[in-house]
Amino acid sequence: MPLLLVGMGIWNEKDISQRGLEELKKCEVVFAEQYTGSMEEGSVERLEALIGKRITLLPREEVEGEKRILDESVSKKVALLVPGDPMISTTHISLKLSAEKMGIETNVVHSSSIITAAIGECGLQIYKLGKPCTLAIWSKGYEPTSSYDAIADNLERGLHSVVFLDLKGRCMEASEAIEQLLRVNKSKRRIEGLSLVVMSRVGSREQKITYGKADALLKTDLGKPPFILIIPGKLHFMEEEALQRFRI
Repeated sequence: MPLLLVGMGIWNEKDISQRGLEELKKCEVVFAEQYTGSMEEGSVERLEALIGKRITLLPREEVEGEKRILDESVSKKVALLVPGDPMISTTHISLKLSAEKMGIETNVVHSSSIITAAIGECGLQIYKLGKPCTLAIWSKGYEPTSSYDAIADNLERGLHSVVFLDLKGRCMEASEAIEQLLRVNKSKRRIEGLSLVVMSRVGSREQKITYGKADALLKTDLGKPPFILIIPGKLHFMEEEALQRFRI
């Protein structure tokens, strides 16, 4: 039986494709994860009503452990629902490869991705995108700075940086992320005049985009979580014009 990886899109149950809905209705077991993206509250429950069956929400360790999903897939038609596009995260590529090694057929139902949506909404050009990174929520004894270095490396090459914010137990606030970048920059000094695009609730009716210097953004209402940041690299004149719409 096939294992389906189905993208949910970027905001709520209405973003899933018609094909995705049709395939889910045929499945015997439907799992979902919500750790690679944060969707509107109630999206999974409303999707259950649309497909007429229960959706089991799996914690990160069970998705990455793979066993439960693969065991069910041996004899049943199983789907794993994933926020955004299912093949953006390496976790799901690993699951697909593991299934295929066991002789389990896999199919992917793609959907919109926050990467392309974010770049497109603020008017930047996707071909100038550098390595994406994730800012972790710091805790005592855990203050990684590798994401700052990835951003600085991209800037040195003139490339844009898409920066995901941690979802570990809560959605990281944009102001918290900006303060973290400023703190690291104070010691490493690899970025001069940090400017950012802050994007709130991309794909929703509450979407908000704000662009400006880091210090100014900290004094501004940036919207509600979840957030995603973009650090622009070298700008084409059309990109500059597009970003001016959101400048504070």
